[in-house]
Amino acid sequence: MASSKQRPWSPQHSWRPYRVIMPGAAGVVMLIASLCSWFNNPSGTRLMAWQMPVDLGWQLSLPAFNYGVLCASCALYIFSITYQSWRALRAEQSADPVRVLTAPDSIPDHCYVRAMLLCLVPPALFLFQFLCSDMVTIAEVTRQQVQLELARSHLGYAATPEYTPILPFLLDSSQLPDRFAILTDQLDIGWFIPLFSAGILLMARAFLPLRLRLVETAIAYRRPPRRGRFGMFALALLLGAIIFGRAPAAMASQAQAGHLLSIGDYSGALKWLDAARLLNPELDQLVAYHLARGEAWFYLHPEQPNAESRAYLGHYYRAQKDFYTSYQTMLTAWHTYQHTSWLQDEVSLSLAQMAEVSAPLKGTPKDHLAHDEPALPWLNELLQINQNNFYAQFTVGRILYDLGDYAGCEAHMRMVLNISPGAEMQSAAYTYIALSRFDLGDNNNAREYLYKAQDLDPAYRNNTARQHMSGMR
Repeated sequence: MASSKQRPWSPQHSWRPYRVIMPGAAGVVMLIASLCSWFNNPSGTRLMAWQMPVDLGWQLSLPAFNYGVLCASCALYIFSITYQSWRALRAEQSADPVRVLTAPDSIPDHCYVRAMLLCLVPPALFLFQFLCSDMVTIAEVTRQQVQLELARSHLGYAATPEYTPILPFLLDSSQLPDRFAILTDQLDIGWFIPLFSAGILLMARAFLPLRLRLVETAIAYRRPPRRGRFGMFALALLLGAIIFGRAPAAMASQAQAGHLLSIGDYSGALKWLDAARLLNPELDQLVAYHLARGEAWFYLHPEQPNAESRAYLGHYYRAQKDFYTSYQTMLTAWHTYQHTSWLQDEVSLSLAQMAEVSAPLKGTPKDHLAHDEPALPWLNELLQINQNNFYAQFTVGRILYDLGDYAGCEAHMRMVLNISPGAEMQSAAYTYIALSRFDLGDNNNAREYLYKAQDLDPAYRNNTARQHMSGMR
């Protein structure tokens, strides 16, 4: 009886399947990244990878060129490496000479490095877009972040903690630290997933045969330098500077204008601000850009005011805590000049500041009336300027509830539900709709709204809803 011979165990033979499993897993992870949410708007809207076009500052963003496409393209390249590795592994385990001859060689180490770098491209581009180039998105996100921070201060319970605390009246979208603070608070899981894919590919290199890595390193060391390689490298640097350099150049021009403003060279500052807008026309969406232009224009032409110079003057008064004069100045600008988005943001901030002066909804319940009523006219005026301001809608609804106008409270809270799809604001809105229903005698519907409020609060922060549901109030 012939004894069967078993192949002795070896780590190299046992680890061969991982040459296919590891890159395949990295490709699947990149596909998952293309299907996930990358960014949470402060209003509560989740932006999926396929919904975010790539914008490098050239105003040529196409919906078809988005982060979902980038992640899917990376996944396809990784799957091609996986397929070649699978064919090479099958040939190693086969005795068929045709399969052995037609199979590709083992995948070299540099293919894994290239795939790993490709996985890092989408997250890096997203950081560049949000921090440097896409001023339209930055302006919109800043507007919503200010509203969210102000609304959170009136929830009546502890809000969701933030990685980086943000002060709404000091938030400056033209400053990189402030943009980064917003980014750290609103980034979603989709942005991190490509980093995991790159890590998997980095580990997959360990399962390559050692001879391949050593031979490839030796060949690269012995290979004589090519004359055309330096030229190709220089050309790549030039193209990279052209493609990615426009937005940073605009930021540098804006920084130089700020320096000239600080030393009193207002005409030079205007020239640099014009250059910045030429490099990145989307700067026109930022309030800080127009305030800088307004400062230069105010000192160069004090007898010829315009919207920017009046906005600068109102901003200056607010910085000096002269809130009422700031409001009057901004209101004059609003009724005199075109209602642009940046001017609306600045006027809204002045009205919010006037409303917050009386500290509404603070202190004990018996003090609410004295604090709430002075804020109500300012908030109503804010809603006339921007009806979609969910901070004003929510705060007016809460004040009306304290004043006993339960129908009015419910109407404003339903506006919050329509404007802000975020779970935190929706839970608070359903809570005060339920409380209004309780006080109107509609207990059945009130409990249904409280159930909705609790379902939207898995972190158990909405103590108001749970205390009313349990009968503690």
